[in-house]
Amino acid sequence: MRHEGWLFDIYPSEKGMVIWLKTKNGNSLKFIDDYRPILYVHGSPSNLRELKRELASNEMVYEISYVEKILRLRDFKKTKVVKINAASIHGFHRLADNIVRSGGYNKYSLFNVDIPHARAYLYDRDLFPLAKVSLGDSLKLSFDLLDSIASIDYELPPMKSIWLSVKHHIKGILPSFEDVIDSISISHYGEEYLFDEGDEVEKLLNLIDFMRKEDPDLIFVRDGDSWTIPYLVKRAQKNVISKEMILGREPGQIRMGIRTGSSYFSYGRVCYGSSTQHLLGRVHIDVGNSFIYGKCGLEGLIELSRVTRVPLQETAGSSIGGVMSSIQLYTAAGNGVLIPWMKREPEEFKTAWKLLEADRGGFIFEPRVGIHERVGEIDFSSFYPTMMEKYNISPETVLCDCCPNSSTKVPELGYNICERRKGIIPEVLETVLNKRREYKRRMVEARNPKIKEINNRRQSALKWILVTCFGYLGYRNARFGRIESHESVTAFARHNLLKAASIAEDNGFEVIHGIVDSLWVKKPDASRSEFVSLCTEVEKKTGLPIHLEGIYNWIVFLPSKTRASLPVINRFYGAFENGRLKVRGLMVRRRDTPELVKRAQMEMLDKVAKAIHVGDFKSRIPEALGMSAKYAKYLMDGRAGANELAIYRQLSRHPLVYEVRAHTAIAAMQMLEAGVNLQPGQTVAYIVANSRAKNPNLRVTALPMIKKSSYDKRWYLELLLGAVEELFSSFGHTRERMEAEKIDSTRQTKL
Repeated sequence: MRHEGWLFDIYPSEKGMVIWLKTKNGNSLKFIDDYRPILYVHGSPSNLRELKRELASNEMVYEISYVEKILRLRDFKKTKVVKINAASIHGFHRLADNIVRSGGYNKYSLFNVDIPHARAYLYDRDLFPLAKVSLGDSLKLSFDLLDSIASIDYELPPMKSIWLSVKHHIKGILPSFEDVIDSISISHYGEEYLFDEGDEVEKLLNLIDFMRKEDPDLIFVRDGDSWTIPYLVKRAQKNVISKEMILGREPGQIRMGIRTGSSYFSYGRVCYGSSTQHLLGRVHIDVGNSFIYGKCGLEGLIELSRVTRVPLQETAGSSIGGVMSSIQLYTAAGNGVLIPWMKREPEEFKTAWKLLEADRGGFIFEPRVGIHERVGEIDFSSFYPTMMEKYNISPETVLCDCCPNSSTKVPELGYNICERRKGIIPEVLETVLNKRREYKRRMVEARNPKIKEINNRRQSALKWILVTCFGYLGYRNARFGRIESHESVTAFARHNLLKAASIAEDNGFEVIHGIVDSLWVKKPDASRSEFVSLCTEVEKKTGLPIHLEGIYNWIVFLPSKTRASLPVINRFYGAFENGRLKVRGLMVRRRDTPELVKRAQMEMLDKVAKAIHVGDFKSRIPEALGMSAKYAKYLMDGRAGANELAIYRQLSRHPLVYEVRAHTAIAAMQMLEAGVNLQPGQTVAYIVANSRAKNPNLRVTALPMIKKSSYDKRWYLELLLGAVEELFSSFGHTRERMEAEKIDSTRQTKL
């Protein structure tokens, strides 16, 4: 019998791979495939023969044979390896460990071991999540794919969704798993369901009964991973109804032991990821813990899941890098390349001079500090990924052994690039770049706001793949990363940005700022058509797509806070011809700026945003300063609330490791003493109560522990002054001048 529908969920079980198919009429069908995961072993011929003999009667092995595969990404020829089909998913990793130990950790190299089983299954059968398929279940599951990764107008199944939230009675200062449930609420297609009567058992059973009857597909929770789902599990345990606590479509989906998250280092910051709480047969999306959902919504999440071949629920709780690398692994597996258990590609030896040449990053033209009128911003589109595709930059193509005299050489570095084959990275990027261009085109042309938004969210999700793909070229733990390919991309970037700047100057434009993939240029009385013509010429001569981001009525490039004569590359603000503001590096963009200060700075920016030239801009400054005086009075009158003043900071280490009693460390210790086990990368929130207190513990108060909103008025006023100075110091409105003149549009509040 055959069934037509969409691959909604997939996960391993002791019986095999579980497949949930969503049909056109909304039914959910469950199938189990007798899946036997595969690993590959390489070693000397004699060692492989010995291994085959040893495993011939091993109960954990279903089948063992010789096959030929590409051992390393850079290889052309295939190598004989041993292919082992494990007897079950359950014993797969134990089998791999036994093989490694039996060889003394050096006789054998293992491959395709640590690919998550669901992904390996999808790779092997050339399927992807939410793909439309025809499934046959007569003897063994068989699939006919009725969809394509490259599809733009793909159809999706009908999916029911709910929003779940839980309230509880807080006994102590902070929430605890010992707190009793107050109410459980569910939002379902505009209807609200509230379970607030009876005891805890009745409320939990009402929730379980709702799930069984309404059978939702998607469950959205604000803090599902870190709090709500673990809390519900604990309350079910407390009331001895753990077996009934089924939130998925089958039991056993929630581990009763509450798992902890993990801290990790990313782009110069320590981050923390909550442990994801997976449901079986349903998709749980923690909207606070899902980066992609927060940036691109459900449409972007689905697009990313399809393209990366990572199940939807797993995509929701993963990092961009984690799901992006899945495309590379799928492409490699499809090309017959084995996936190493760990990275094995060493960095080429470099002299100190070569290292200096190579390790430089993108090119920067320092900005001209001050305000500029009628400036055009031109940006290369998907600059790094496009160059990776155009120049065939990939770990196996840069410095290949087969084309030492290739016609394509990396500027400045002289690295040769392979001409015999297309690299795995360009192969991956081709589909993603093409899809994103088409989504962006449709977004511009769409008249229906809903269609426009769907295309925008999908292209935005693909953008994050492109951004991460470049970073993983130089990531030390990337499966196919190689630093020389990373260096090649930045070298081409410097070359092309310099070429674009030269073309601009040849056309009479002055370059007033440039950074990596963008140039800010101006020319007296230049028309829009001249800016567009410049983009056309740059695109023609570089072969890379570039567009006019917009023309600023005015733009301000800010100086260093420590030395007014020095420019800062990433701090500016300006208004385009349509009045839209672009702001980078200001307090309003910082995560740790209190909401009240952000609001004040944004209102000041709004006051000057409508200026159409420099003179108009300067004439609006006094009115903007008046806005700051309004906020200063609000602060000094003691009317600001704790949430308006809260400062959110990420911990760079465990609270007990901090040596200096800075505000963040003090707040973290207060939370720790209250029973909250904070980890590096997690966020603490606090208000400054008395910055000059001799007792450090009285200087700040952690936000959850505030009983009465009492704050250091002068400290917050200084912060507000900093926001004013940041905007207008270039026009003489420094902190010192404001203090001296006691600027106050109402003459009631001293700044």
